[in-house]
This record gives sequence, C-alpha cells and structure tokens, in this order.
Amino acid sequence: MHRFLAGILLLAIANASAADAPAPSSGTTEKPCRETAGAEKAKTLVKQCLEVSPATHPPCNAANACSLIVDEITRGCAMIDNDAPAFCANYASGR
Repeated sequence: MHRFLAGILLLAIANASAADAPAPSSGTTEKPCRETAGAEKAKTLVKQCLEVSPATHPPCNAANACSLIVDEITRGCAMIDNDAPAFCANYASGR
C-alpha cells in the first residue's frame, strides 16, 4: 500500500513539474509575428490562417513567427479547389 501511494505521489510531482516547465522549443528563434510585422498585419495573417487552415490546432497565432503562419495559409489555400478566398491568390506562387 505504501509503495502504491509513493508511486502516485511521484507521478503527481512529475506531472506538476511538467506543467510548470516551459514549452519545448520548436528549434526556431524567430520572433512573434506581431512583433516583426506589427499588430495589424499579424491580425490579418491570423484571420486568413484561421479561415483556410484544415488543422485542428493550427499555428494561426500572432505569437508564432510570421513564416509559420504564412506557410499554413499557403498550405491551406493549396488544399482548396473551388471557392478559395480571394487572398489565396497572393499565396498561389508560394509567397
């Protein structure tokens, strides 16, 4: 019984430590889009990204690098055959 409780205690401590730890780095040191492109441009990119991304957890967040958001817009636009939003024309050439 003591081993069982000790095991649960260790798991609880490990989970608490993991929750407090910073998120793992994606390997990129790029700055947030809102910082590099400005709030308005970042807001536009996020809106476009959310409109076309098929992902359940898309990277459409101004805290992410603009390049990540633009890549997701490009990917999402490429997946839309008909009725693509007009802005997709800007991403057709891989911009």
